[in-house]
Amino acid sequence: MGKLVNKRELAQVLGVSERTLTEWQRDGLPIVINAGRGASNQYDTAAVIQWRIAREVNGASKESPKDRLDRLRGDQVELELAETRRQLVNLAEIEPALGQYFSDAVALMASMPDKYAPLLSEVATDPDAIHTALEDLIEELRQQLGDYEFRNDTDRGAAEEADAPAAQDQPG
Repeated sequence: MGKLVNKRELAQVLGVSERTLTEWQRDGLPIVINAGRGASNQYDTAAVIQWRIAREVNGASKESPKDRLDRLRGDQVELELAETRRQLVNLAEIEPALGQYFSDAVALMASMPDKYAPLLSEVATDPDAIHTALEDLIEELRQQLGDYEFRNDTDRGAAEEADAPAAQDQPG
């Protein structure tokens, strides 16, 4: 038998609150003397420690449904705060814009050979000129992708409609 202690002392020994001990009593925490409401129960520290070890080993310390619900509600509040602070964005909101960005980036890169092949053919024997032309190509990519304007689908549709008559008016 270990040392007999009251609830306050046991809470200090275990590093938990007295409220936690009350919850554990419902789960079977051993009480040597159950003094009743308003009086001080007595606990055998050795028996309590054995009970806690057995509880941990058997997985009985898993969170209760109420604790899980409280944890999930707390998680939900944290996510909502992060979204409000714009620290977190909804994937559905940015996925179309990112997809369009990458599609436009690939189209831009695909257009580069037509633009730079003639230039490179002019300087094909000068490694420094080739190097400078390639640096210009990379800088142009960096500039255009860095200045990219993200638009939602509504904005993109309006911009495409505005561009359509201008394209039709140009001679072919």
